[in-house]
Amino acid sequence: MAEPKGFHLFVNLSAANTKKRLKGFGHGVRKIQSAGKNQAVITHTATDRHLDELKALFKDVGTADRYDDLSAPIENLRNLGQESGQWLRAVGILTVAQLEDAGPVLAFRLVKKQRRGVSLNLLWAIAAGLQERDWRDLTANEKQRLARLALED
Repeated sequence: MAEPKGFHLFVNLSAANTKKRLKGFGHGVRKIQSAGKNQAVITHTATDRHLDELKALFKDVGTADRYDDLSAPIENLRNLGQESGQWLRAVGILTVAQLEDAGPVLAFRLVKKQRRGVSLNLLWAIAAGLQERDWRDLTANEKQRLARLALED
C-alpha cells in the first residue's frame, strides 16, 4: 500500500490519543502514526484555516512541522508522571525544552502558586530528571540547596 500524500504535523501525544482527539475532525487528515514515546505524526493535506484548526487541537501539547523541531513532551522527563505533567502544562510548560529554559526552581514556584499542597518532591523530581537521574539519587546537600532556592522570597 502506498504512503498517503500530504504534509506532516508532529504532536506531543500518543498516536492513540491523537486519533481520539481527531475523531470527527476530517479536514484532510490522512494517517496517524506513532513518532516515539508520547509523540505522533499526522499526515494531512490541510491548509490555511483548516491547518490552523488542526494545530489548535494540539496547542496544549505542542506541535511542529518537522520532527527535529519538536521537543519531547514534559511527561517524557524521567521522574515525572501524568499528574505532575498536567501541573506543569497548567503553568505553560509543555515540553522538556521549555522546562530546561525555565529551570527546576522557577517551574516548581509556578506550580506551587497554583497548587499550594505541592511538595518538594516535585522540585527534586524536576531537577534530577533534567540531569537524567533518579530523584532519590540527589544528595541531602543538593536537596537542601534546591529547597533554599525554591522557598526564598
